[in-house]
Amino acid sequence: MKVSVIIPCYNQALFLPKAIASLQAQTLEDWECIIVDDGSTDNTAEVAANLALQDGRVHMLQKINGGSASARDLGLKHAQGEYIQFLDADDWLEPEKLARQVALMEGENLDISYTAYCSENSNGHRTKPQSVKLNLYKILVHWGLGASVPVHSFLYQTDFIKKHRLTFQNSCRFREDWRWHILCYKQRPKTAVIPNYCGAIYYQNEQGKTGSYVRMQEGNFAFMASMAKQLKGTYKFLWVFRISEELWIWMLRMFKYRSTKIAKSILLLDTGWTIAAILLMPISFWWIAVYFIKTYIAR
Repeated sequence: MKVSVIIPCYNQALFLPKAIASLQAQTLEDWECIIVDDGSTDNTAEVAANLALQDGRVHMLQKINGGSASARDLGLKHAQGEYIQFLDADDWLEPEKLARQVALMEGENLDISYTAYCSENSNGHRTKPQSVKLNLYKILVHWGLGASVPVHSFLYQTDFIKKHRLTFQNSCRFREDWRWHILCYKQRPKTAVIPNYCGAIYYQNEQGKTGSYVRMQEGNFAFMASMAKQLKGTYKFLWVFRISEELWIWMLRMFKYRSTKIAKSILLLDTGWTIAAILLMPISFWWIAVYFIKTYIAR
């Protein structure tokens, strides 16, 4: 078995068939798909079971709701492939993605590879391929600010995950992808990117933007507070710098949405970290300014 595809799924009956169809269209046919139904309250389990009946490569596991991190970890325990592909139920892959990445990883003996990705909204509008050359510094300091990549862009060598005992589980149920890649890149993996091929499609739901930004801000600060306790040495300084960047984003969101929830989200941070981050804000301002110019003005 070449690739194990793990799909955590909570109330995604509407989108799941499209994700599975994108796997069935892969030019590399040697894959298995593990759908982990995370205690869905809609008919996701029924849809997944039917998909499994139609294609023997598709399997379904069920668990009590615990979040996508625990669902991915359960999938990892049952995976049989040499490589691991994570895929959310409302995203999908382009047909040559698995074949291209497996060939690259076997040819260069890589631990991790990833492709460029495109975002698509509910109106069918798709962005141009987006890519960035990642390293641990960028993941710590600029993830979410021009240096983030969706998890389904990646392909991981299973032995690499097992060797370093990598898991998604964490006491903080926010930003598990960000945490996962910090842990991965702390192991100094041999990595390569396919920059000009959009292998992963990231679906963006345009509904409820204000609410999603409130949740995003709360999630970022909750995760930053949790991760701060796990970092040491130079990583701590880099993390303070990233928090200082987030404080600029926080102020801009307060100005735009005038939300008391966004305002109160800063209380999720430890006071000492907040003060240190505020002191670095004059420096981090320049990165935020460049990010906004590139993202909203120069594109």
